[in-house]
Amino acid sequence: MHWNYWIVFGIGIWVLLSPWILGFSSYNIALWSNILSGCLISIFVLWNFVPPEE
Repeated sequence: MHWNYWIVFGIGIWVLLSPWILGFSSYNIALWSNILSGCLISIFVLWNFVPPEE
């Protein structure tokens, strides 16, 4: 079941890095939107990796 977390984590990293890879980092709104979205996706996926305490 954890393989899908790795896929979503990769999507989060892609969203985070895509302004520089695709060349639209000069547009501030799109840049910060992608940075915020990519960080939140990655943080939430990493949060789900932590096993719950019993």
